[in-house]
Parts: sequence; C-alpha cells; structure tokens
Amino acid sequence: MISCPHCEKPGISPLRKAIMSPGLIASCKSCNGSSGLRYTSWLTAMLPGSVLMIAAMFVNTDSAEWSLNIIGLILMIIIPLMFAPLYKED
Repeated sequence: MISCPHCEKPGISPLRKAIMSPGLIASCKSCNGSSGLRYTSWLTAMLPGSVLMIAAMFVNTDSAEWSLNIIGLILMIIIPLMFAPLYKED
C-alpha cells in the first residue's frame, strides 16, 4: 500500500496509483482523504515510456517494434508508481 499524504498511513493501493493521472483522484482507505498527482510530475513520469513508444514507429523490424512498445508500456506504469509523488486534494 502507498502512504496517504493526509494521514501518512498506507491507504492507497499500488494499482490505483499506477493508473492515476492529474484528473483522477484516489481516496485513502484509512482517512478517506483525496490524493492526486500534479500535471508536471505525471508528465515527467510518462515521458520516457512515451519516447520509446514513439521510437517504435520508426524501427524496421517487428521484434524491435514490439520490444520498444512493451518496454514503453511497462515504464509508463512503473515510473509513476515509484517516483510520482501524491499531493493532498481538497
């Protein structure tokens, strides 16, 4: 579980944080506080995966294209989950 910025207790599921974006908020299971991501941190976290997926359009082999797309998708899930901080939403 991910710690809530309101109560500092683990109350947000990792799956919920992995699919969050600036328009989606998460509610803490402990205190019902709303948490969200800021646009700049979310965009910074999405950038490496997006670059790989765009690069996949310009390679000639199918295996390289699939590899870049899969790695890009994994990065677009892992980086926000690990490095994008949650903020209190009012």
